[in-house]
Amino acid sequence: MFKVTFASALLLITSGMSAQTRSTDAGSAELARIQSEYADVLALQETAKAEVLAIARVLRAKPEMAIDRTKAAGEYCFKSSLGTMVHYASQPEATAEDVVYEFDATQLLAAGLDPQRIPNLPALGNMEPGKWYFLPSGVIDPHHQHVLATPTIAIAVNVK
Repeated sequence: MFKVTFASALLLITSGMSAQTRSTDAGSAELARIQSEYADVLALQETAKAEVLAIARVLRAKPEMAIDRTKAAGEYCFKSSLGTMVHYASQPEATAEDVVYEFDATQLLAAGLDPQRIPNLPALGNMEPGKWYFLPSGVIDPHHQHVLATPTIAIAVNVK
């Protein structure tokens, strides 16, 4: 009887150890995946880290502000409100338009902005960093391929 009980206990212990090893292997694989996927975020320190976490908290509160345009335009868009958007290049090494800011120009036009003195928004990839562009309302946005409801000003930034 003792031999059967002892053998059963041994079987139970080794089964548990085997399951624990598999669990540890799965945990190690998951940790490696997370470290690889989030390497850029994990490498950040101080203010840069705090800023990314602040943005993450805003997106967590309202995830629909994040727009994936990577297939169509190679960028992620942060639409904080109607008429206000920031575009981030998913591969900044491939463009001079690393960050593009778009703003509703309605109030600027009311304050006297002359849209004739600002070039029209060109196609994606053709913006000159640091130069302002204008897109009238009712015109197809050459970056998103849809009509914008409000007049828009935009500027690109090359962070390289």
